[in-house]
Amino acid sequence: MTLSAEYWDRRYTHGDLGWTHQPHPLVVEELEPLEPGAPGAGGGTALDLGAGAGRHALWLARRGWAVTAVDFSAAALARTRELAGQEGLDVRTVQADLTDHQSPSSAYGLILLAYVHPESGGRAALLAGAARSLAPGGRIVVVGHHADNVGRGVGGPSDPEQAYAPEVLVGELAGLTVERAERVEHTVGTGTGVRLSFATVVRARRPAGP
Repeated sequence: MTLSAEYWDRRYTHGDLGWTHQPHPLVVEELEPLEPGAPGAGGGTALDLGAGAGRHALWLARRGWAVTAVDFSAAALARTRELAGQEGLDVRTVQADLTDHQSPSSAYGLILLAYVHPESGGRAALLAGAARSLAPGGRIVVVGHHADNVGRGVGGPSDPEQAYAPEVLVGELAGLTVERAERVEHTVGTGTGVRLSFATVVRARRPAGP
């Protein structure tokens, strides 16, 4: 089950969400080599879908991207705007449920989906919409919990159909050139110590030609 915007509003307002302050290492590993291109044709623009409190949107903006952060939690986006304002960063926020949100076509040089796990029936539509929003030559990066976390690792949805498998995501990104699609083992700190976790990392590029 996907948790509601109200649930996340309460957590961002009253909960201890220290993990939201720093970008995820696997996400940084994929994004760090990607430099914002020249303005126009989406070159210097990035779209962070399911941005939460902006940990990745802010990181991208510090590296020179003009970022649009989309999330359904008003409290999370308020935190993003506050932090962006304090640093003078180019971050625009949009409050929307990803199942309803439609981004402009061919608008972004980079699109990120980091640990966003919609109901399995909505994932293909979300990825297809994201692919349409890529400018020619732009890239999409998807990082999330692998299905092997269910019963073997730590974190992520309890329904394996809601988790990510590289081969499934590749099939849902038709028309893009896949540059990486892997299951990645990594460790995470928990209240009971360091635990093994499994992630899916996919990076794909929209061809620059017609």
